[in-house]
Amino acid sequence: MRSFFDRFPSAGYVCAHRGARSIAPENTHMALDIARQCGADLWEIDVQLSADGELIVFHDGTLERTTDIATHPKFSERHPWKLTEFTYDELKKLDAGSWFLNSDPFGTITSGEVLADDFSLIKRQKIPLLHNVLSECRQYDFPVNIEIKDQTGTPADERIVRQVVHLIEATETVHLVLLSSFNHRYLRQVKQIDPTLKTAALVEKKHPEDLQNYLAELGVAAYHPDSQITDSQLIRQVTSSGVRVNLWTVNDLIKAQYFMAAGATFICTDWPQRMVGFGHSA
Repeated sequence: MRSFFDRFPSAGYVCAHRGARSIAPENTHMALDIARQCGADLWEIDVQLSADGELIVFHDGTLERTTDIATHPKFSERHPWKLTEFTYDELKKLDAGSWFLNSDPFGTITSGEVLADDFSLIKRQKIPLLHNVLSECRQYDFPVNIEIKDQTGTPADERIVRQVVHLIEATETVHLVLLSSFNHRYLRQVKQIDPTLKTAALVEKKHPEDLQNYLAELGVAAYHPDSQITDSQLIRQVTSSGVRVNLWTVNDLIKAQYFMAAGATFICTDWPQRMVGFGHSA
């Protein structure tokens, strides 16, 4: 069976960070659609568990930044609005798009890169279920890097990995999925449940000691360090041991080209629509 990295035989691919989040609300179906249409090679999303055990595509631990929850009177007493304390029936009532129009986080509305014709679609965006996203990935044969958010300290901590793996298997998307996490315990759990799934270790601030042996012990296929702590020498060292290196979050074209030339399989970017012409897709 084809595995995730079989479709990425060389370096220089472009991953849309939370979808095409500079021109659509992050982690929504619209962000996925635009990422695919603009030529990204894959996209990256985040997954958490709702209070009733549904796998939800959402980045933040709390809901106020990318939904309209602050305007819902019946939710006002539940501040700080932790996602894990809301059921999916509650979450699906939230508007997950209008914040993008109101805050213009990347200046793309002011610049005209987001067309006024798209405003109504943006306002209709909801928080997706992972099941629906994986179904769409399978429909379009579009690969995805799923980050399992650290659920330590919540009831989801002991359940999320098993549920994610079982859903990937049920949707027959093992070959389309790369699972990553900052919680490396989760990565070990993935390999125990399904050794065929590809995993990646996320890190920021500093690299683990004895890095290559550490990655070998984890059994990961890829290393995902913060681009700000990574140089070409480290990329070459890690890739020489057979582990892929993918960088986040790279929004500068010159840096993207530097990492690609050093052998990074893909760079994760908020601007896939600008990067695809300079990566492997070119």
